[in-house]
Amino acid sequence: MNNPLQFPATTIVDKLIPKAQFVKASSTPTALRSLLAEEFEEIRLLYVLRPDTINVAEGNEVKEIDVFLFRCKPEHYSINPFCGIDDLIPRHTIYIIEHGNHTDLLMQHKRRSVVAGTVKWSREVSRLLTDIDLATRPLQIEGQNLDRVYFNFFSQISGYRIDNSAAITEIKELENRIAKMKREAENLQKRVRNEKQFNRQVELNSQARSLKRNISELEVQLDNLRK
Repeated sequence: MNNPLQFPATTIVDKLIPKAQFVKASSTPTALRSLLAEEFEEIRLLYVLRPDTINVAEGNEVKEIDVFLFRCKPEHYSINPFCGIDDLIPRHTIYIIEHGNHTDLLMQHKRRSVVAGTVKWSREVSRLLTDIDLATRPLQIEGQNLDRVYFNFFSQISGYRIDNSAAITEIKELENRIAKMKREAENLQKRVRNEKQFNRQVELNSQARSLKRNISELEVQLDNLRK
């Protein structure tokens, strides 16, 4: 019995998933068939976490968490295929990715909503924990309902305190703002180096210092959200 995360026996499925199952659900089956054949040796559904398998209450957002094992053929991989595959799975998911002698954990937060009686899924944020040792039990099942179990998993992988989808969105927005402002600061520094007029250099340096202060303030906000 394959139980790399040492989860309760009630959660174990350990079922080989035919690649054709994903191909059938895809709107671009030919491209996906080629990608799956080239990239992955095998795909297994290892665990299914539901209220009845881990003895917790139902969640408002999360109804089921499926944990997959993907064994990659090449030593190096891109998470892009996982984005496409995840769009085909109408459940919250976690991926154990084996590549070469390394193992990674991937979570791609998806938001579930009901529009006019139809369930819709939107994938929003990816978090990757690389080169992990499964013997250290990197994921612990914690929480009194399935929402808390899921967001605690996301906390363990991301390193942030995550209570709900809004927290994930806030962190991503902060990270994006910081990255954008750092690019702007780098561009300002280049303009300073290329500027011949002293007064203009002073003005650009002042803008760069102001931008760096704003970056530092946002980084403090982000650090305060860490576990």
